[in-house]
This record gives sequence, structure tokens and C-alpha cells, in this order.
Amino acid sequence: MLTQSFTDIDNDALDALIERVTEAKEHELALSSADCQLLLNALMTLANLQENIASKDVTIHKLKKLVGIVKSSEKLGALISQQGVAAKGKKAQHKQIKRTKPKTQKVKPTIIHHALTVLTKGELCPECDLGKLTKYEPASFLRITGQSPFVPEQHIMERLRCNACGAYFTAPLAENVQADGHAKQKYGYSARSLMAINKYYAGTPFYRQGSLQNILGVPITASSIFDQTEYVANAIWPVFKHLRTIAGNAKHYYIDDTTHRILDQTAIIKKQRNSDKERVRTGVYSSGMIATTTADQKIVLFETNIGHAGEFIDSVLCLRDKTSSPPIIMSDALASNRPSVDVEFIQSLCNSHARRQFVDVLSHFPDEVAGILDRYGEIWHIDNLATEKQLNSEQRQAYHDENSRPIMAEIRAWGRQHLSDGSVEENSGLGKAIRYFDKHYAGLTCFCTVPGAQLDNNLMEAELKLVVRDRKNAMFHKTLSGASIGDVITSIIATASWAGTNIFDYLNTLQREQEAVKLAPENYLPWNYQ
Repeated sequence: MLTQSFTDIDNDALDALIERVTEAKEHELALSSADCQLLLNALMTLANLQENIASKDVTIHKLKKLVGIVKSSEKLGALISQQGVAAKGKKAQHKQIKRTKPKTQKVKPTIIHHALTVLTKGELCPECDLGKLTKYEPASFLRITGQSPFVPEQHIMERLRCNACGAYFTAPLAENVQADGHAKQKYGYSARSLMAINKYYAGTPFYRQGSLQNILGVPITASSIFDQTEYVANAIWPVFKHLRTIAGNAKHYYIDDTTHRILDQTAIIKKQRNSDKERVRTGVYSSGMIATTTADQKIVLFETNIGHAGEFIDSVLCLRDKTSSPPIIMSDALASNRPSVDVEFIQSLCNSHARRQFVDVLSHFPDEVAGILDRYGEIWHIDNLATEKQLNSEQRQAYHDENSRPIMAEIRAWGRQHLSDGSVEENSGLGKAIRYFDKHYAGLTCFCTVPGAQLDNNLMEAELKLVVRDRKNAMFHKTLSGASIGDVITSIIATASWAGTNIFDYLNTLQREQEAVKLAPENYLPWNYQ
């Protein structure tokens, strides 16, 4: 995959750069840092292009998308516009409804009363000197104020000392101060929570938080911020562990993974799945899971290590009750994402991935692929209608079976016909897309045959953006321990977000009552901790 970012440069700017480089060569001059960076970007682009062109699986569309020639959008309208394909007849616009999380509880504003001191009820009106003043509806306005994220407070407690026995008597702290941590705790629970949210939700690295605080006059080092987030992870660990246990008996799973990096991680020898052989493993991945419980609560879990999503789901399914009914597991068709434990399950495959196989060859087969994408769009439109009608699992499956299954069968028959009559080469890009759809047809149509099965894995891919955002800004974890801290905090934040819980208040509560959390973590789940 190309990971280099590319700088757009028009012909005039390119000509000017060539002229400056030529002049520098002729007169033995040094180039500016900006010109050196442009040349470096060009060399990195060339190196990455050569690497990708050598791959048999890369397509022209993928290369154009990676280097920024075409937009990465996979919407049918954008794709047709990019390729210059004329729409034949009036085509329905299929807009996918965004499946949103419950709204987080809003923070109520602090009420501040301002008394009218110069006038009182019953006095004569100073304007007309005739009428008397009476109580009236108060004026009101809302103001949002700003301040440094972390505000230092110096608490001075008055003390008395007995001159006979030497005993000390100290003034007690106010309740709101004690609620944010004990007397010897420099960083309050609220400060720790904010540090964790900034890092693992907003994607602000520790060093960036530290530099921000430095310019705001409250300097905090990056190492101190990490130490405080570790305290948060320790306090919420019992809840994370309990959520993982509950996830073992979920009725539906979304799973996926993305690459990551741990600097201190060395190669390990790991047993191959479905085999007694062992091999050396080095690839680090962040695996994600959304487990839907029988009560329809969503639990989001993350794990970063040398291992794929399939190994992550294995570790969770090992906690499953043998009497539980087979769960539905939604993923892409990669074998590494398939469970290997001895647990019966229903495999549901992502149609967004199947559709993407056709998107990647649109430039080579514009007429054929545009029709397929349009038919696929109708299926998402049907799914949107099912959402609008608020159908339950059984009704939704029956609705898709009646309306979407014929379209899926039509796409499959179309592909098989083109392969059999030779109009599409089997080893071409379109041929591979057709064979992918045909090979995984049972999993791709699971949403039409199994109540509760979903159309795509988009929810999990959206949650993985939390990990991607942190990776994009911080680039790596230093140690496996640091990665685990991030997994615990990110999992709790994502799960609480699905429950509509105020994450800041929730993290504060878990820290404040951490002893009770250890004894009964089930009482502190995001949907019932209050």
C-alpha cells in the first residue's frame, strides 16, 4: 500500500521547479529547503509507484486513487463522473442513511443569578415617576466560556497546633475538591480523564498535549500525561475485563483490523491457526470488535499485538457459554478474520468489500461496472427503507429476502454468463471481481437468509478510525504495555459512546469509586452505572 502523501503541483509550478534545479546545477548553487522537499516527495512517489506496479493485484484505478489523481470516494455518482460515463436514462439516487450512535447526555449549564441591587420591588419607576415596579420574567442568555484544559489550584488549609501535645488540626477540604481526588493527589480525576480523552478519542499525542499546555502557562510533560492515563487504565480495567466476558456471549459480532506499530515489539514464534506447526510472526495489528448483546447493547473492544482479528475473536469466543446459540460474525472474506476455535457460528460477509472489487476496475470496464454498482446501490436503498420502517430482525430479513435477494442473484447470474461466454477474461480485474462475488455468495447474501445478519461491516470500520486517528498523529506505540493501555481506554470510550453516556463524567466516576468497581464491575457498565 502507498503511504506517502503527495503534493499537487501544476504545470507552471513544475516548470519553475525544473528551471530552478537547472540553474542550481549550472551555477553550483544550493536548493531551498522547499525545493528539496518537493524533489524528495517526487522521489518517494516514484519509489512507491515502482513498488506497487510490481504487484499483480494493483489496478490503474488503485494507483490513481493512491497518488491523488482521482478522489477516494466510492459513491456511484462520483465514480461515474470521474470516468466520464454518461448515465443512460434516469437513475435512482441511493443515499445511504448514516447509522448514528445515541446522543450523549448534554451537560446542563451552571445557573448564575445576578441580583438587581439598585432598584427593589414596589419602588416608583425612575423613568416616569408614576408607576410602581413589579416582578417580571428575568432576562437570560447563554455564554460558553473558555479556559486552559488544565487549571492549577493551590489549596491552602488553615491549621491549628496544640502547644502542649503538639496535635495538628487541619481545615477539611470542600466536597467538590475531595470528589476529584485525595489530598496528596496532584492531578485530579477530571484532569486524568481529559488527558485520556484527548489522546485516545481526539488523537492528540502526549507530546502535543504537553506543548499546548506549555504555551498556555501550565506546563505538563508528555511522560507525566502518560503516567496519568495509566492511572485511568488501571481504574477502568475491571469494567473492560467484564465487558470482554459479556462479549463472549454476544449474538452478533463485527470484526476487522488495521496495521499498527510497536517500537519495542520483537518477532515471536506463534502457532499457526488450524495447524500444529509454528512460525515466526512480526506483523502488528490493531484488531477491533463490536459485540451486540442479547439486550442489544453494543460493546466495542480493541486489541493491539502480533495477531489478526480472527485470533482476537478466538480469544473472546473461548469465554462463550456452550449453551449459547451460534453467533453471527460479520467481516471481510480474508481467512485471517475467520474464527478457528471449536464454536459453531454463522459467517456473514461484508458487501462493501465485494462492491469495492468492482469499483477498482471501473476504469477498465466502465459500462459493465456502472450497471453493477447501480444495482448494488438499490440494495443499500432497500436497507435504508428497512431502517426507516423500524423493522425488527425477522421482518428486516424477510424484507431483504423479498427485495434484495433477486438483485444479488441477478448480479451473480450476470457475472457467470460473462465468464462462460468468454466476454470477460477470468483472470482480468473484472473476472476476479466476479469470481470473488460468486465464491463468497453465501456469506454475502447472509443478510437475506439469517435474521440479524447485516449488509456490511461499515460500523466496525468507522470505529477503527479511533485507532487510525491515533496512529496517524502519534505514529506508533513504544511498548506492548503502552498499546494495552490504549486498547483499554479506547474500548471504554467507544462503548460508553454507543451507550450515550457522558464519557468525561463516566471516567471520573470509575476513578472516584475504583474500589467499588473492583468488587462489582457489573454495576458500572456504561448503560447502568448511574
